[in-house]
Parts: sequence; C-alpha cells; structure tokens
Amino acid sequence: MGVDGLASYVTAFLHVFRDPVRTGHHGRPRLVLEEGLLRGQVVKRDVKRRVASVEHRVVRGTEAAIAGVLAATHSGSGMNTSDIERLNATFRASLAPLVRRGRAIAHTEAALTAGMWLVGCTYNCCWLHESLRQRAPVGAPWKWQERTPAMAAGLTPHRWTMLELLRYQVSLPPWVAPKRRGRPSKRVLQPALALGT
Repeated sequence: MGVDGLASYVTAFLHVFRDPVRTGHHGRPRLVLEEGLLRGQVVKRDVKRRVASVEHRVVRGTEAAIAGVLAATHSGSGMNTSDIERLNATFRASLAPLVRRGRAIAHTEAALTAGMWLVGCTYNCCWLHESLRQRAPVGAPWKWQERTPAMAAGLTPHRWTMLELLRYQVSLPPWVAPKRRGRPSKRVLQPALALGT
C-alpha cells in the first residue's frame, strides 16, 4: 500500500491493520499486524507550488517484496499514491456522508460501514478500470481486455454484476457453543426429571 508523506500515516496504519488474537481469556485480545503487510511512502517536496523532488520510502517490508507484489498484480512499476487517492475520490463520489462540505451525514456508524463495504466491493469486483486493461490476445475482435481490480489480482476470472455481488453468500464460521458459567441446571443433571417421568 502506498501513501503520501503525512507523518501520522506511519503510526496510523500500524494501528488500523491489526487483527485480534483470541485466546479464550477475559479482556481485550492482543492485536497483531496482518501477515505480509507491506507499505511504502511517497514524499513529495514542493518549491514555489511545484513538485521539486519525489522520495520513495519503504516503511514496512522490503523494496524487493513491494516490487514483487506490484509486478504480480500488474499495478505499475513503482510506488505511487494514485491508487489510494483514486479510491478516496471514488468513496467521496459514491457516498454522500463522505462528501467534503456536504450537508448529508451518516446517522449511524453501521450505515456508513455498510455503504463503505458496498462501494468497496463494487469498486473491486464490478467496475472496470482503464488503468488495469491489458492488450487483447492476437486474433481477438477487440483491442483491449478490460479488467476489474479483483480480476487483476487473480481473485475472479470475470466481471461481476451487481446482482451477482448482492446474491453472493459468505459462509459463516462454524458455530461453537458458548461456554456455560455457574452451576448446571437441573435438566442437565437429571434428564429424567426434565421429561416429566
């Protein structure tokens, strides 16, 4: 992931991209950084309102690992912030509560989260991106093969329709019975009494 040179991004991303490790003990679970998280920073220096220099920093991971991911996903040849800025602009254009100086507000966090998930999924699975297109195979009746980000990442072989996205069912994790506390009920201790015999 590439971000711009804002200093707070260095610590903010380390707090956001963490997963809880559940051990079954009481209290807040320990948070661990996601496996394989790579992050680069693009710092632009301006002189008289013009970009004078651009510095690429590796904040997490190695330069070779970041180059490998960029090559595998066909996302460009170097670190840049255009992808995340494009995504931010897409969210602002698609969700009214995110518009700058707008009058619409999200009344609940759940509504905003649901809208973000919907826009994010359609952005990745349903919308074609001109920057991700590839030359069509020789002999094809079209010049370019359009792709979605999910197609470019190898997650799906085709562009999803909105109906297909909304009907997709995410399988639930296996149900685990909650651990009971306190004294067991009489029904558990004496099943014959529960049946009325």
